[in-house]
Amino acid sequence: MLLLLLGAIPVFFSYTLLSETNAELFTFYIIYFVLLGLYFYVIRKHDLSYTAIFEDPARDFSAVWLFIPLIAFTIGVIWVTLLLLNSLSPEVAGSYLDWMNSIELFAITPETTFLQYLLIFVVISVLAPLVEEIIFRGVLIERLGLKYGYTKAVFISSFLFGVLHADVVGAFLFGVVLSVVYLKTRSLLLPFLIHAANNAAATLTIFFQDRFDTESWLTLEPYLQHAWIGILIFLTAAFWLAWYLKQNWSIVTDVKPFEDHDAVKSNSGWQ
Repeated sequence: MLLLLLGAIPVFFSYTLLSETNAELFTFYIIYFVLLGLYFYVIRKHDLSYTAIFEDPARDFSAVWLFIPLIAFTIGVIWVTLLLLNSLSPEVAGSYLDWMNSIELFAITPETTFLQYLLIFVVISVLAPLVEEIIFRGVLIERLGLKYGYTKAVFISSFLFGVLHADVVGAFLFGVVLSVVYLKTRSLLLPFLIHAANNAAATLTIFFQDRFDTESWLTLEPYLQHAWIGILIFLTAAFWLAWYLKQNWSIVTDVKPFEDHDAVKSNSGWQ
């Protein structure tokens, strides 16, 4: 927290000296590099390997395609939420859609340069997944797992991951699925690749949205007119992900947390 507060000082001045897009880029790079630097500091302090948690002997990358039902589920959740809210109050549904449309990490304009596009893509599709997997599927899963067991750790870390994203329900399930993948492989490599693929797909969609007629989707009408599509997307993705979790949930309940090495040293008399 202290490092982030110190990093906030140059971030504050960046908004007075730089353009909006450059200031946003500067902010995100500062945040993620501070957290990544803290990770390297802790690993070095304890004389551990920087890459060990990303080593996956199986290297079965077929599960990377999990990002497709995960994206579909997020779209389905938003769509079904709009339908439910509209059945209660069209005004509330409209306000929710306006809020979702207002959430924009970076100001993409016709003046956005290739370098800015590249830096946006890297921070969203590489740095963000890397840092978030280290924190949520690495640190939190293991520390909470050691204290409460992996089942509670998965739900707590996924809840925290969810509340930090706009699509809370979709992000929560995203966190649960990636937690299962992590515990199954005992490596952050596959969760990182799934997370990176998910963010890359979303980022490219934002980059190329001006090539498609998306104006009408800023209103409720198309969601209501094509309600069956949203319901189908939601149900298909939900059932597929439910099946995946059912097939692999025993891993969460059966696998044991890594031991607290400091406690092991203390109990065994190591110096």
